Amino acid sequence: MTRLSKHLIAGAAVAVLTTGTAQAQYPIFTGGERGSYFGTFGPLLLEVLEREFFDYSLRTSAGSGENIEQVLGNPLAIGMTQTDVLAYETQNNADISDNIVIIRNDVAQECLFAVTAEENAERLGNWGDVRAYARRLQFALGPEASGSSRTFQFLQTFDERLAGARRVVYMDTTDAAIQSVIDGESDVAFFVQFADTSNPRFETINEHRLAFIPVIDRTILRQRFGEDRAYVPLEVKVTSAGLLSWSGVERVLTACTPLAYITGNPDLLPAGSDEQLDQADMITILRETPLEQLQPEADWFQSMLDDIVEVSGEGLDNMLNAVDDAAQRVVE
Repeated sequence: MTRLSKHLIAGAAVAVLTTGTAQAQYPIFTGGERGSYFGTFGPLLLEVLEREFFDYSLRTSAGSGENIEQVLGNPLAIGMTQTDVLAYETQNNADISDNIVIIRNDVAQECLFAVTAEENAERLGNWGDVRAYARRLQFALGPEASGSSRTFQFLQTFDERLAGARRVVYMDTTDAAIQSVIDGESDVAFFVQFADTSNPRFETINEHRLAFIPVIDRTILRQRFGEDRAYVPLEVKVTSAGLLSWSGVERVLTACTPLAYITGNPDLLPAGSDEQLDQADMITILRETPLEQLQPEADWFQSMLDDIVEVSGEGLDNMLNAVDDAAQRVVE
């Protein structure tokens, strides 16, 4: 980082401290008002901080990308973001690695999902098939600024064949993207979310006989933000209790990205200031907070945790070998 960059971020911190006293609260940037970041995970984080006499408040936002930008502009803020979006944004702004620290990223995982119509299930059986046909497929995604869309854009930066996709359409919502596949208007809907099978989205997918495509390959699993993995290979449920998938598939092995709590690097705040000391204390306290205090007790979340298995060894190798083979079978 240049000396100028350090002065800029320190100056941003001072500006926040001098102009933000009227609010007397530092922001925690989450996501939409109806989303899990704001409604489920944010309040638990806020509860821990308030217990230690920190003065924060939850703020809505457009999601992961905006939260990163907000923390860059206000290093005393906290942001909630997908780890893969953090890695993606770092490609465009190298200062992120120095200016932002991950407080922790072990609270929850959001998984990468792709679905296609029943008649495409054999031809698009894994991510190698999708990559191979990418130039001729239509992909449907949610809003362009959403975390899901940024994830897809991130995948395109290190996958030449996916980058060759010529028909990528952005819809108002993820549900609209899925409906586009149901209606036969798109070949693949791509989205990122918690593997919560009680979510009506999974019921819609199964009721309309869509097929899940695991989103995983060797290159995806190599991605990092610093020393942190951007993706973890997890086996997750995609059908809820009492709902039988038409294809008999109850679980898929796919890449999942950790939910990361981020803030400004305390080393870049004025040395020895109350703000720097509080920032360092806040990070330490949250890192030492027992994990269960940051995880919701809701049935959907606990059920999801019970159903998640990290995969390694022979099972993972077999899956990745199949993806490699599929990618090589198709002539562009």
